[in-house]
Amino acid sequence: MNKLLNYEIIQSITNGLWITKPGNPTKILRGGAFDTRQLGDAQIFFAWKGENSDGHLYLNQLETSGIELILVEQEVDKVGDIPILKVVDSLSALQQLAKTLVAGFEGKVVNITGSSGKTTTKEWLKHIINGHRQLLTNVGSFNNHIGCPITILNMEREHELLALEMGTSGSGELLTLTSIAPADIAVLLNVGHAHLGMFGSLEKTYQAKMEIFSNMKQQSVMLIPYGDERLVQLLENRQVEFFGQGSPEFSWECLSIDPFQRTQTIQFITPFGSKTVVVNRLGEYVGNLISCILAICYHLGLSWAEIEPGLSSLPTEKGRSVFHRSKDGTLILDDTYNANPESVIQMLKTICLLPAERYVGVVGNLAELDEGMKESAGYILNHLPEKLTDLILSGETGKILFHLVKEHHPHLNIRYFDSIAEMADYLISIMEEKVVIGVKGSRSAHLERIVYVLKGETVSCPLERCSKLCACSQCKEL
Repeated sequence: MNKLLNYEIIQSITNGLWITKPGNPTKILRGGAFDTRQLGDAQIFFAWKGENSDGHLYLNQLETSGIELILVEQEVDKVGDIPILKVVDSLSALQQLAKTLVAGFEGKVVNITGSSGKTTTKEWLKHIINGHRQLLTNVGSFNNHIGCPITILNMEREHELLALEMGTSGSGELLTLTSIAPADIAVLLNVGHAHLGMFGSLEKTYQAKMEIFSNMKQQSVMLIPYGDERLVQLLENRQVEFFGQGSPEFSWECLSIDPFQRTQTIQFITPFGSKTVVVNRLGEYVGNLISCILAICYHLGLSWAEIEPGLSSLPTEKGRSVFHRSKDGTLILDDTYNANPESVIQMLKTICLLPAERYVGVVGNLAELDEGMKESAGYILNHLPEKLTDLILSGETGKILFHLVKEHHPHLNIRYFDSIAEMADYLISIMEEKVVIGVKGSRSAHLERIVYVLKGETVSCPLERCSKLCACSQCKEL
């Protein structure tokens, strides 16, 4: 049984001072929050002063909530009968408490990072092992120095597996996260051009992603993609296992594609033996991610009989490679949740797998990539699929790509639009049954509006760029 937190343990770990003492010091507490608007079923609230707000200013909103402990960094007034503990640094306290929970955790820890595919890998793993392991994992992509420890505070005594998606946008972030939760299995899915503007160079990106292999437990497993020679060189003195096409341990090959059902038959070569599975997702990334998940499951001790049922019914996530059919028969691939150069190419290759006469890629702004886009553009230029017929661009990314693509791929019908409305009007004018359209952009590009329009739905939004990490249908501003 896993060791959990109580008032007494929390005070001891944080060396905090009671402003309002608890009535029962040994009462178990779980779940954390730092935003009074998003408490969920959390019992511990962490107040700190952030860049845009100060949690100490909203403590009165907690009085009628389910919060049973408040951690603060300064003297505050009483909040009803809720115990209040003053600490030096609330964020540090959160991380210390999470580290303590992991230290008392009797199950396995799996840490997953990469430039793309983290959330999908985590969600597919969750789906596949459902019913076979009691799993605790991040909600959505809550994967940073706050999200991971908040996730860990949801631990129950019965949890057997902790699978953490870990994000990073700079050096040292994964060092912090892995020190909180040392891994039994650490996964680096890929290293690409995502956040290149933040890292400064691809070399620095590699160094930052490699931190996922820090602070690992004894007898741990390191999983990396087959074929990345740079990673092999950086890890030459460490024992690693590979996944992906051609891997000596966990390989895959697409045997056939059913374009009408939008499924593919994949053969996996693994320690389980040679296994053939029909999966309900298209694209090269599917085989890579599943081969990685098979490696994780193998090292967790799951059998093929436990794994196989989930492989044929992979869940779809809104905005992540989801197909729609418009009223006039046009096939639309909604991949608008987020974007980087590698995932843009994946999307374009996926639409080109389908039977059509016209393949239209719609690429919106890649947001944080703008600063490093000139370097990233080389990857996009060199990997555009031959079957692509149209490339429709917008945003700063589009301005950079437009002339480069026009020069290097003169056969493409390439267009740039300043406004989403103009882009939508053009796309509507070319829609018909023999056309497939793939839409890709960062969250701030807000390109799901294009998907709504192409499906014949309407969305009223005045924002040219969006900072909200939610779908239009969930936006409280509309």
